[in-house]
Amino acid sequence: MTSRSFASVFALSAAVGCGADRPVAMQPATPVPTSPPAANVAAADAPIQFEDAAAALGVDVVSYSGMTAEKHFPTANGTGVGMLDFDLDGWMDVFVCQGCRLDADAPKPPCSLLQNRFAASFSDVAERAGVDLRGYTAGVSTVDANNDGFPDMHLTRVNQPFRFYVNNGDGTFEDRSQPSALDATAWGTGAAWLDYDNDGNADLYVVCYGNWDLEWHRAHPCVADKTTGVKSGRMYCGPPGLSPTPHFLFRSLGDGRFQESSKAAGVYREGWPEEAAKKDGEAKREWPLGARGQGVVAVDLNNDARPDLYVANDLNENFTFLNVGGGKFRDVTTECLAGKSAAGSDQAGMGVDGSDFDGDGLADLFVTNFYMEYSTLYHNLTDSPTEPLLFEDVAERSGVAAGGKYYVKWGTSFEDLDGDGRLDLFVVNGHVDDNRMEAGEEQAFLQEPNVWRNVGNEKFEKLTQGLSPFFLKKFNSRGAAFGDLFNDGQVHVVVSHRDQPLSIVRNRSRSVRTKPHFWTQVQLVGTLSSRDAVGARIEVHRRNGVIVRHVRGGRSYLSAHDPRLTIGLGDAEEIEKFVVHWPSGAVQEIPKPEINRSHVIRETF
Repeated sequence: MTSRSFASVFALSAAVGCGADRPVAMQPATPVPTSPPAANVAAADAPIQFEDAAAALGVDVVSYSGMTAEKHFPTANGTGVGMLDFDLDGWMDVFVCQGCRLDADAPKPPCSLLQNRFAASFSDVAERAGVDLRGYTAGVSTVDANNDGFPDMHLTRVNQPFRFYVNNGDGTFEDRSQPSALDATAWGTGAAWLDYDNDGNADLYVVCYGNWDLEWHRAHPCVADKTTGVKSGRMYCGPPGLSPTPHFLFRSLGDGRFQESSKAAGVYREGWPEEAAKKDGEAKREWPLGARGQGVVAVDLNNDARPDLYVANDLNENFTFLNVGGGKFRDVTTECLAGKSAAGSDQAGMGVDGSDFDGDGLADLFVTNFYMEYSTLYHNLTDSPTEPLLFEDVAERSGVAAGGKYYVKWGTSFEDLDGDGRLDLFVVNGHVDDNRMEAGEEQAFLQEPNVWRNVGNEKFEKLTQGLSPFFLKKFNSRGAAFGDLFNDGQVHVVVSHRDQPLSIVRNRSRSVRTKPHFWTQVQLVGTLSSRDAVGARIEVHRRNGVIVRHVRGGRSYLSAHDPRLTIGLGDAEEIEKFVVHWPSGAVQEIPKPEINRSHVIRETF
């Protein structure tokens, strides 16, 4: 970010559990390398450039995983990060979740709240703000739950009560976990806020992983020599054998309290069959089987102005819940074809996002997966809101599958990183086990982040040449939060790494262009719709075409994001109009908005 004076110019206008017993894809007859190839840096600068500015900004927070030689399952998954302007000074601040050891009463580092000092530095104010929580905090989600203009926070945790912090508006938060009834205890992972029943109040979907405790751990001694014959100590157990935990849907009652409503809304999945029922094959169930959940995105998938839910699961099919109105969803997981790979296989889903990568106005889906699996790109083929929801896995055809197989992939987002008007893909990586090499498996623990540039015509290319230093450095990454942290009209990224210092990654892509692309930025504020307007979409009409962007809840991995939409315009020097489709059903037009500035659009009716 620049300085306080720039703020006036920029004024606003009207978890995967993975491991030793995980199924491995069949190998080709010809041996291939099993670690990512080295990038070629001898070319001209790539069109997307990033710089890790954390040290220069005085940020040295380390995300503690709690990993020990015992490899307790949840510690494989790391923790998330969040962007939020908690003090409403116009600059995005950063919340950092922290893990801890799960087998001992060891010191537990507190979560951090890094206050953005006008882009010059960050300072940790978590204790003063009342959010220096200790224990295993996995993920963070943000929302203005009480419509007072200040962002609130919900934190998922591992086998501890979830936390809900309401922003007091004076730089502090109040713990309203118990009074709100958002304090369920489970192994929680991702979460997404959305107003699914269209009553103007934000509701919360919380993803859960599985039924793990120390007793389960002691009964499952997962070691590498089971498969390789080489003794290298314990490894993380894989998902098979760990029964899933049902996910939650908390409906807002409008008075600060929430009610668990997953069954009433039609999104309940009941866990896993009893062993006895599995043996006789005659189990009769009222609800479909559950899954080990990792990530979730709330987005309107069929342009009917209702936010839908898509959940990434670990070696279970991914869920798709279509919002049919009246506070109800229809489970279309099987028929919409976004639950499995093109080959019909369950994949180890982790990070997830949904937005329009190909310019047809429909939100597509992207899911990051485990080692020896490609990340899945589901192209939305839905004809109209009245037609069945339908997707096609186009990862191979689009180029997204290329170059990602030898990574363990986590946080991600569709973002226009170079400002050309097309959504690119940013993915952070890192293995779960630090002793794979010792076991005779050439699988790198530390891995560099990747970016796929959208080149149009439904094609992506992985950038491998002329990369900036950030894309050459290796990390053990997990969470990734996206937004305009520096108030310059570009998308920047905050990345959490297991047991490594946080990265605050500044977008420097304008530096490699002789003429920077134009841009606009929009924050939608609902009035009839819930204030955060999840499920809304905006059309940006230019002379050379229309750009469609979606307001999403959740997304990435365990992380929360800037509520503003930063939209590249390419070479378009003017915008003809904005057209906003609100979740309430209202449609609003704003003619001739200025370019290269940020806008706040309030819902009118």
